[in-house]
Amino acid sequence: MLEWILRLPVWFWIALIVHGTVLGSVAYLILLERKVASWVQDRLGPNRVGYGGLLQPIADGLKFIFKEDYRPGGVDKVLFTLAPGLMIAVIIVSIAVIPWGGTWQRTWTVQTPANATDQQAAIASQIPYDAQVVNVVPAQQADTFAVTFQEPFQIASLNIGVLFILAILSLAVYGVVIGGWASNNKYSFLGGLRATANMISYEIPLALGVLTIVLMFGTLDLNVIVDKQAHYWAGYIPAWNVFTQPLTFLLFLVCIHAEANRAPFDLAEAEQELVGGYHTESSSMRFALFFLGEYAGMITTSALCVALFFGGWHLPGLTGPAENPGLSSSLWICILRGVVFFAKTIVIIFVFMWVRWSLPRFRFDQLMMLAWRGLIPVSLVLMLATAIVMYFVAPLDELFVAGQGIGGRLAIYLLIINVVITVGAMLISTVLPPAPKTNRRIKVEGSRFDQTPLPAGT
Repeated sequence: MLEWILRLPVWFWIALIVHGTVLGSVAYLILLERKVASWVQDRLGPNRVGYGGLLQPIADGLKFIFKEDYRPGGVDKVLFTLAPGLMIAVIIVSIAVIPWGGTWQRTWTVQTPANATDQQAAIASQIPYDAQVVNVVPAQQADTFAVTFQEPFQIASLNIGVLFILAILSLAVYGVVIGGWASNNKYSFLGGLRATANMISYEIPLALGVLTIVLMFGTLDLNVIVDKQAHYWAGYIPAWNVFTQPLTFLLFLVCIHAEANRAPFDLAEAEQELVGGYHTESSSMRFALFFLGEYAGMITTSALCVALFFGGWHLPGLTGPAENPGLSSSLWICILRGVVFFAKTIVIIFVFMWVRWSLPRFRFDQLMMLAWRGLIPVSLVLMLATAIVMYFVAPLDELFVAGQGIGGRLAIYLLIINVVITVGAMLISTVLPPAPKTNRRIKVEGSRFDQTPLPAGT
């Protein structure tokens, strides 16, 4: 049994830790949300029940578990139950390709049977499953070898990791739509329709923003994208994509707010109009799964944002050799990288909450107008400009040609096009024809609000 446990791959233990941390963090993000709300509104927030509020998320969870699981008449029983589970399942699956800590390299001494006919198979049977062997050196003892192998410090190492996350997250809209439709409630159905239009519209600039980063590195592998940000310009400026593509980062940040149905894009659950929207009829753990799915989605999209724009786990002192910055022979370095990655993710989540309690909700026509008249044209131009710069300037950049990331001169060109496009968009917006007025006043004959009566004697 001990031999079998030792052969378990590192991704098995990472899966246990990551999913446990994410699901545990979801509960305490609700407490953080309340604290951020109180900070914005200049009050204290939860500070009494359960050791200063620390046990309040546990009390909320117990409340949801023991509440009555009410199901109104006329609902589609299968879909009504499936929808909230689909939302949380999509988020759990999508987090599998996040590169938490680079690549862990280690060396084991392996002794093979003297009568082994296939030496390679005998060695493979004694090292962790799915490990990538990079070197085998015979030791002094007979039939003994020093085997060096590498394991990515993530749950699943896919060379199409970016595409995988986008494809899986796009399925979350089905949870919202199915939940709204199966409820047999007009407010829930309207919430589902709004969520569909919202999420599909903002997936376009989101994908274009991600494609801009993919054009810069020529890969869909998140591990490679993070590793190529793990160096410095001028010796001290981190080579993170947020400095070369600040406009792309802002577009991405806006889009992940919309994808998560977070304020000011929470039109699908606007309480003043839809009494809660797509989860109006949900109670007990059905409502809890919708609620937890929203916060788990924030974690996944924030982690993707960190990997694409903030260097992932990169921090001074945590990088490996220049030719392979993500490589480390120390387990503690890999764990520390994972902690750094998660800390950066929490910062992006804080921005989510800060925005929610600072900005008012959009009108629905404004929501659609922002995507189709603003974000999509700008992201298209930005992607085209990035492709042109990479085609003409990248071959002249020594660091890029060496396959080690974006060099200083190339970074300056990319930053310039971001500034030019930002200024150009601001100037063009002043001469574009105004958006159609969809919120016009309509005269109602005989209404007492047609003319406000003035006080007598005026």
